[in-house]
Amino acid sequence: MAQGKSYEIEISKSALHRYQEEVLPYLIHNFSLQRALEIEADIENTVQSLALFPSRGTKEKYLQNEKEEFRFVLHRETSNFELKIIYFIQEKGLKVYVTDFFPTRINPVRIRH
Repeated sequence: MAQGKSYEIEISKSALHRYQEEVLPYLIHNFSLQRALEIEADIENTVQSLALFPSRGTKEKYLQNEKEEFRFVLHRETSNFELKIIYFIQEKGLKVYVTDFFPTRINPVRIRH
């Protein structure tokens, strides 16, 4: 990793789709609107933190046979809401590609890239 550099964050269409179709509805259904907005802001902050510290995530064991080295950071708000933010780093272009927002309450086999 190039120390002192800031990486560009790119979120895949499939990650954005899961976020909009699964994560946001869950937040709105299970939390007050104000709390859901706070959690959404916290998730955004976690994603943006990867711009400065992309290697901090844990290697994703369910995607270890993929071409890219997938990592994740676990965003935990409550005991009932944990979200794996799955991504890989492209050093050459100084980019972090977020490929999934994976609610951990779902079967791990459903992790996608």
